[in-house]
Amino acid sequence: MSEQGLNRRRLLTSAVAAAGGLSLGLSLGPSAAHATPPDANRTRRAGATWENLIEKSSFSSLSAFNQEWNYLYPWEGDADTHNGAARMHAGQVSLSQGVLTLTATRLAAPDGTSPHAPNAPLWYRSGAVHAKEQILVNDQFPEYDIEGEFRTQTGRGIWPAFWTTGTWPAWPPETDILEYVGDSTNLFNTWSKDANGGEVVERERVEVANPDAWHKYRVWMYKDGDDVMLDYYFAGVWKATHRGVGWAGIPQRLIINLQMGSYASGEPGDADWAQQPGPTGNTYFRARNVWVGRTRAW
Repeated sequence: MSEQGLNRRRLLTSAVAAAGGLSLGLSLGPSAAHATPPDANRTRRAGATWENLIEKSSFSSLSAFNQEWNYLYPWEGDADTHNGAARMHAGQVSLSQGVLTLTATRLAAPDGTSPHAPNAPLWYRSGAVHAKEQILVNDQFPEYDIEGEFRTQTGRGIWPAFWTTGTWPAWPPETDILEYVGDSTNLFNTWSKDANGGEVVERERVEVANPDAWHKYRVWMYKDGDDVMLDYYFAGVWKATHRGVGWAGIPQRLIINLQMGSYASGEPGDADWAQQPGPTGNTYFRARNVWVGRTRAW
């Protein structure tokens, strides 16, 4: 969900790109170093204590939700907007029978323009939440397990995500555990920087036959020197291992949001950009059994 002045849609849809110091590495399959899938039930580090940060019951009631989650985005200022065409409102977030539902509603006219690049006109009201507890992979907390079950509508103009990002404005790191950008391909993304400060992404594309059915999305993070390794799983099946270069010791925030428009609708300069083409009426993104745990080394 990065907005670092890049043409994100082009990054999402091209196999290679390089411009102005940008280095883009796309993971089209497991690297030679990770050609064998890891054990889906990894053995936790010897001597480490396991602790749960977010329980699967956090969507069971409003009081449980308020203990674990905040509304909107986690950054200071303009926390109701990001790089899409939706302004976030707490009223677009609802709970029922252990399910969190984010609802995006098409407006009759845009509600201003997003202050975040690419400055899309805000044709939608939608919802976003972020975890109160930060993700911090370091020597004290060397492993994290993050997972949840999700179902989402997809198609042009729809941009849901379950992701982490460096505490604002630090970016990267970023891991996209669930991200659909205008179609039914889930993107497992890992954003880092190279030695020259250029932005690098490893990417694994997973074609999903029916994203609007319940599927489990998961990432296992574990410290490897100054880096963080990330094992991605879809529906219990390992899909890729990425390396978050230089991530160790950088706090991250966990976010669930339903963005709309922007790069899910097209690109700035398109003839219909001002209209932000996408679904009319309501669009839904649902989550349940979201869980975060970690090991504590001392």
